[in-house]
This record gives sequence, structure tokens and C-alpha cells, in this order.
Amino acid sequence: MSRQAVMVGALVCVFALVARNSDAQHPLADSSTTARNWLVGASVGVPGYEREPVPELFTIGMNFTQMRPGRLGADLAFGTMPRAFAFGAGVLGARAGVVLPIAPSADVLFLPSAGVSLVGGAGEGGGGAIGGFNAGAAMVFWTNDVGFRSGITWHRFQDFRESVWLVEIGIVRAK
Repeated sequence: MSRQAVMVGALVCVFALVARNSDAQHPLADSSTTARNWLVGASVGVPGYEREPVPELFTIGMNFTQMRPGRLGADLAFGTMPRAFAFGAGVLGARAGVVLPIAPSADVLFLPSAGVSLVGGAGEGGGGAIGGFNAGAAMVFWTNDVGFRSGITWHRFQDFRESVWLVEIGIVRAK
């Protein structure tokens, strides 16, 4: 197992422990306010191909998840690879699909999802894009009105022999 994978796993465990020790109410269950239908957050991620993580191509992004517990909702994410800019290229990725929010407890959400993926890039020599499908799962652990989100998404692109995967951690808020 790589050093980066161990670090990501350790961060996920720390976030889980912090969230588990909180006695806060789940923000989506607060009946004293207007219904909060979306989780909006920022994340960092480590992509990989086959069994190898590629931490130098880390990602930063935003995610938007529609919260309709027990019913399908929209799941959107957009991101980029900052390191590509150092080489005179821009890379953008997007995924769009459906999510089925499941709340096993008041301070934990399980978010299985599936949809379509698109990655595009441009540089001095031109540009291009590739599309595919994705499936993933994320967990949100709540502390007060902030949630810590960790997840993994597998992307299957045309003409790729294996799946591309992305492990992400981030912070979300209910809106």
C-alpha cells in the first residue's frame, strides 16, 4: 500500500472519529428551519489507475448533492488538476448522476451514486475530451452544521483498459 493511500485513510479515520464524538443533530433533520435540500462542498482528491494512486495529479473540486432521503436525487461534481496548469494545460472533469441518500444514524449519511463522467483538457497542442460512466459511494459525518465527506468513485472511459478511480475528502454544508 502506498504512503499516500495510508495518509488518505488516516485522514478519513480522523474525520470519522471527530464526527462520531459530536453530539450534534443532523442538519437535514432540523425541523425548526426551512428544509435543506442540497449538500454543497469542496474536496481534494487523489486519482488512480488500476491499483496505482497518482498523487501528483491531485484534484480540487466542488460537489452538489440533492438530499431526498430514501429517494433518488441529483449528484454533480466539478474539478480540476492544478498540476496541469504548471505544464501549460488545463484539465476539467465533471460527473453527473443520481444518488440515493441513506441515513443509518442522525450524524452519518451514506451516498451511493452512479452516472456519467466527462474529462476535458486543453493546452498549446490543442484539446479534447473523453466521456464514460461512473459509480461510487461516499459517507458524510456531521459535526454541528458541517459535514466531513469521504468517498471513492470509479470511472470507466471508452478505450481505457481499466477503471480510473478518485478518492476524495472534503467538507460539506446543508443548503
